[in-house]
Amino acid sequence: MWDSFCAIFKISLKAIFANKMRAALTSLGIIIGVAAVITVLAVGAATKKSIADRFSNMGTNIIFLRQPWNLDASISSPKDVTMTDVRAIRELAGVDAAAPYIQSSFEVKYRNTSVSLSALATDTDILKAYDWSVERGREFTEREIENYSQVMVLGASAAQTIFGDVNPLNKTVVLNNIPFTVIGVTKKTGSSGFGFNIDEGALIPYTTGKVKLDVSGWNSKDRRALDRVVIKVADFNQIENTKVDIQNVVRNTHRIHPLGKDDFQLDDMASFVEQAKSTATTMSLFLGIIGAISLIVGGIGVMNIMLVSVTERTREIGIRMAIGATSWNIRMQFLGEAVTLSCMGGLIGIILGIIFTLFVAKYMSLQAHLSIWAILVSAGFSAATGVFFGFYPAYKASKLTPIDALRYE
Repeated sequence: MWDSFCAIFKISLKAIFANKMRAALTSLGIIIGVAAVITVLAVGAATKKSIADRFSNMGTNIIFLRQPWNLDASISSPKDVTMTDVRAIRELAGVDAAAPYIQSSFEVKYRNTSVSLSALATDTDILKAYDWSVERGREFTEREIENYSQVMVLGASAAQTIFGDVNPLNKTVVLNNIPFTVIGVTKKTGSSGFGFNIDEGALIPYTTGKVKLDVSGWNSKDRRALDRVVIKVADFNQIENTKVDIQNVVRNTHRIHPLGKDDFQLDDMASFVEQAKSTATTMSLFLGIIGAISLIVGGIGVMNIMLVSVTERTREIGIRMAIGATSWNIRMQFLGEAVTLSCMGGLIGIILGIIFTLFVAKYMSLQAHLSIWAILVSAGFSAATGVFFGFYPAYKASKLTPIDALRYE
């Protein structure tokens, strides 16, 4: 049995290498399909892991309070999220911190240096919420917040960009033609606060941002409105119960009727992680289907070329059958040739898929996540493609009679 398979394999290789260019072009669809499937699955897995890591760095016990982007039309007088909500939430037993959050971009000038910088108008609870800390200097005080003081806490990378080796503490920078004194520099964290990178940004009192820089919540021109409130829950296991408590408190501050709909929305990090993962999975599935279609197209190419091969080698088939080859032998010869061609294409596709995965992962700054299952499935799929699309040409060859085959010109 083993000798028979070895003989079929040798004959298949001889036939394939007799027409190298044709075999290469025929295998191209298989190669592209296998490489695409491996790359898409590997990059998709790496993307999901990156998303999970990024959100976990922001804290899984974080809840966001905001006004919905698509507010229900039946809510006639929706109220903005304001500091009234923040103060009420801070009174809850399950809440460690609740910080106002308004993000804006500014040109920051210091002497001859001008840098585009993202500033977060907030208060010191943001440091507790995201576990950020001030490495040099200090955070702003409650009095500075109440007095609309023009003070700033810079991120570590932003301070390096603006000041270089100069000590930034007590230096004055200009935002929108308004001078701000740098009172602190945060410790480098390498993590973001939901779209805000503290290392590359700055923190200013929310009162100063609202009044002097005229920043507004994304949904309102009201100077009291906030983009959102960042809430840190004391116990992750109690996050659902705490969400209910927050919901009740905010409904009370917004004076919503017991039967009325909420004019606000609460999101926790777990829901963001699952939503982001779901989006990544959908994209991977979509691109994987495209790769599978390439495999099918490649399989059709294999069947096409095998039909041509059967026609070209009709006399050879007749001679083999005349000297004793059975229909089974002929069928296995051409089926083996189709499978060998597909497997060779699959092997090249696997190698290219690994190379593409490493390249894309490096380009997208992802950790390559090659799955052995993706490689095995792709290899199996390429072999199955050879069997499926090679069966008909092999069957057609095996049905030829020796006399008809020998008479073929």
